Amino acid sequence: MLALVVAGLMTTCPRAGAQQGFGLSVTPSANSILVSNFLTYTINVTNLNRTLTTAFVTNQLPSSVQFQSATPSGSYTNNGSVVVFNLGAYFGGSGFLNGQSVVLTLTAQPTVAGFITNMVTVSSFDVTNTAATNVVVQVTNELAQAADLAVSMISPAQPVITNDWMTFGVAVTNAGPNAAPNVTLTNTLPPGVGFKGVSPASPAPSIQGSNVIFNLGTMASGAFTNFLLTVQPTNAGTLTFTSFVYSAGVADPNLTNNSASTNITVTNYLSELLVALTNSGQTVNLQNGLEEQFILLTNASGSGVPAARVVVTGLTKQLFNGVGTNNGNPFVDYSASLAAGQSVTLLLQYAPRGLFSFTNSQLHAFAMPAVPNWTPPTGSSASTNLNFNRIVRLSNGNMLIEWFAIPNRTYTVVYSDNVSFSNAMMAPPSIVAPANEVQWIDYGPPTTVSAPSNGSNRFYRVFLNP
Repeated sequence: MLALVVAGLMTTCPRAGAQQGFGLSVTPSANSILVSNFLTYTINVTNLNRTLTTAFVTNQLPSSVQFQSATPSGSYTNNGSVVVFNLGAYFGGSGFLNGQSVVLTLTAQPTVAGFITNMVTVSSFDVTNTAATNVVVQVTNELAQAADLAVSMISPAQPVITNDWMTFGVAVTNAGPNAAPNVTLTNTLPPGVGFKGVSPASPAPSIQGSNVIFNLGTMASGAFTNFLLTVQPTNAGTLTFTSFVYSAGVADPNLTNNSASTNITVTNYLSELLVALTNSGQTVNLQNGLEEQFILLTNASGSGVPAARVVVTGLTKQLFNGVGTNNGNPFVDYSASLAAGQSVTLLLQYAPRGLFSFTNSQLHAFAMPAVPNWTPPTGSSASTNLNFNRIVRLSNGNMLIEWFAIPNRTYTVVYSDNVSFSNAMMAPPSIVAPANEVQWIDYGPPTTVSAPSNGSNRFYRVFLNP
């Protein structure tokens, strides 16, 4: 077996004429690090055989290196400095398919200066072919300035359905006391999760297998940066997302906060039959400038459901009141239960205004396993509670509220049936202010659970989002 080293990337190639069983590459997070800093190896394995029921990736590190963590979780065992990934067990009944690739990560902490070698081997009981390589990293004890880097993660508040485009937050801080050069943030996605985008768009990440990697440059003492990563999980289950921040040029006094992880549960739709049909033509609302259309959502099954969703496909316009995206298509949620045979009218809003072709085949209704969580954050975390310029009941019974706004800032409306807001709910989606004054209309579902009624009270608040 011939080993090649290119810019810290170690790969293996078979001898001429030999049958190649696995593709293997191992990339260290740094070629030279300080004692006690974290070192992460990214391991890419490709099965070039037939489907395998067993496959093992063995990492042999010297005893001077302490194992810290690995991903995917639950796929490995460790005995001291020897870590073994069991890919056969990880892929379960489907096996490790021919042509299939997997990205593994292993994080360790060297305790003494010198050169450390990670010997990586891939093998299987099903074939005689193996692949092996080694990666050498220098560990030094040079004095370096201290900088406490930390990373934290925020899970999505809403229930996640298979193929939803969900967003989770990652925050990186440098508590100092010194600047940290060449800061790298690595976010590892679990198998079956595709990367869709990030906000802000700069700096743009590099994608290496299931790792989304940001080069943050130099972070001054006290600096912070936040990212919102949008991904699409294609399988149901409890998925583990991890983030790791690192700088090879500093001594980090607190390594425990350099990594974070969060478990996100992804579920499927329920099996109950729901039907959505248009029950009005398209009309322009001159008050808000949107094209609007009512649809009738019916629970056609024999049992009640906790909540419902209507996905709209084939749109040539924006679904203005959509609250999310599933497999590239926008949707609205009805955040209340539907009894067997019960129907509810929902209003769909489109932008820009103007009639367009639309058929019932574009409406896809589903039963959700849980009610979406529209509980608002506390006032202190949601910024300032704003005053209204006016609040009036329109001739059709809907409520209109108006407030002064900062253009292009985002606002969230909160409503309740009591003045103490003890059972308050957010009215999705949040509004991006198009001008220095905003008008918002409470028309009922899907934005609010029910339409305003002359016979009941409804109170409102508006928050400027951070």
